[in-house]
Amino acid sequence: MRKLAKLNAATGRTQRECLLCGCASLDYEFIVDNCPVCCCRACSLTFLNPQPETPPSSEAPIESGVGVYEIHAANAAARLDQFVSYAGTSDGKLLLVGVGESLRFEAARRGFEVACLSPFELEARSPGDDSESFVGCIIYCALERTSNPLACVATVRSLLSPRGSLMVIAPTLDSRTARLFRSSWWEFTQHNRYYFTADTMQSLLIKGGFGDPVITPDDCLVSLQYMRRKLATVPSGWRFRFLRLVTAASPGFLRNRAFRFLHSRLIFQVRPKAVSPIPRLSVILPLYNERSTFPKLMDTLIEKQIPDVEIEIILVESNSTDGSRELALAYRDHPRVRLILEDRPRGKGHAVRNGLEAATGDVILFQDADLEYDIDDYEGLIEPILGCRQNFVIGSRHTLNTRLWKIRKFNDSGGLAALFNFGHLTFLGLFNFIYRQRLSDPFSMFKVFRRECLYGLQFECDRFDFDFEIVIKLLRKGYRALELPINYRARSFSEGKKVTVLRDPLTWLRALVKYRNSALYHFHPPRTVVKTADIRNDDHE
Repeated sequence: MRKLAKLNAATGRTQRECLLCGCASLDYEFIVDNCPVCCCRACSLTFLNPQPETPPSSEAPIESGVGVYEIHAANAAARLDQFVSYAGTSDGKLLLVGVGESLRFEAARRGFEVACLSPFELEARSPGDDSESFVGCIIYCALERTSNPLACVATVRSLLSPRGSLMVIAPTLDSRTARLFRSSWWEFTQHNRYYFTADTMQSLLIKGGFGDPVITPDDCLVSLQYMRRKLATVPSGWRFRFLRLVTAASPGFLRNRAFRFLHSRLIFQVRPKAVSPIPRLSVILPLYNERSTFPKLMDTLIEKQIPDVEIEIILVESNSTDGSRELALAYRDHPRVRLILEDRPRGKGHAVRNGLEAATGDVILFQDADLEYDIDDYEGLIEPILGCRQNFVIGSRHTLNTRLWKIRKFNDSGGLAALFNFGHLTFLGLFNFIYRQRLSDPFSMFKVFRRECLYGLQFECDRFDFDFEIVIKLLRKGYRALELPINYRARSFSEGKKVTVLRDPLTWLRALVKYRNSALYHFHPPRTVVKTADIRNDDHE
């Protein structure tokens, strides 16, 4: 791609580095309304560059018509239901940014004391401009229109009470409609200065002082009549012409019937969280019958130092029979170690889940008690996360851009190693096909992520199928995995490898199928059901 410096820039403020991660490598991507669009090479934040000098004028509203009011009222009610469910409050001062009449009316009807701002009024404020304290804020398709969304998020945080909540509804580049329509996506317009993904939006919110993210599709209602008027406002293209033809030819009794459709938007719900002055890395270490390797690994881990990072070790011992528990008890009082003793062995996944409940770090990393993986890889794995460039990293034993195969190489059993390598390729192909990925080693032990990524998720696997479950659920929540090469030395069964040839592959296959469409969160955002098509006109949001 051509560099930003090679562009004949239009008038406006040119950004020399990424707002989110500070990277100066900005690649030119394409043109939107005569404005160049650039993408950060490190974190993939995409934005207009140069930024327009003056705020763009508002888009022309979609024409009102039969069905519009009821659909917007139902969508407003559903979004308020989600907000109330997450925030745990249904009254108090509520700040609305960029929302339409339906949501304002619904919030006031429910007893909220509503205050409204446009995106540019929010941008004009500074943190601490007034002493108002809001129980919540809803930003509807507005953050991407500001020239500095990070500053706007910081302003909102200063306006919220300590127990307040923020809901951001925004179009995202990794939505199904964006992938379907590509360059013809209707959100590619000069009105939107930034184009987020689920990953970059969460990084923005975390950097702005928020946490506990819940990410869900904006699964709102539409009608064919609504879509017909919406399509009249978007650029021409064969996909849109086809949809216009379908909506125009639809029977009259179907045009005003509400239904759910693929949307470009995601809903992000977060709350203010304290920022640690020194980031903490939680290393979760499950231990079971590893007497021969555990002491060397533990001594190395105890001595491990990462500049400007605090390390805590969550050691989970599963009642070993070879003396490993006695070795683990020697670290009970070490200031870096938190020891969890299980009454019986229930599998690696169960031990890791216990460790996750006890972890307090900003970043989580898994470490086995053998010597297959190299502790010196820690710095490279956590650096993209601490630099706000990524939320989820996998240490790949074999990356697709190298010819070196590191997965299985048993010196004492070449045939068994070949069988395991074949099984790895088989399950890798199934995984990438079912979940539409292009990963090379999602089953690696080295999985590193922000602890905030796990909020709202619930895990149940006890054995090695946990490696499948956690990757699947993080991908489904919206995170994109970054694979980085690591050092790896496989050990054989004679050296203590515990995976089974028959039982574990069956649990892996079960996980691949089960978690494709299972409930992602341990709670379910409520939906509003529309039962009638008797309607009156109102303005659009």
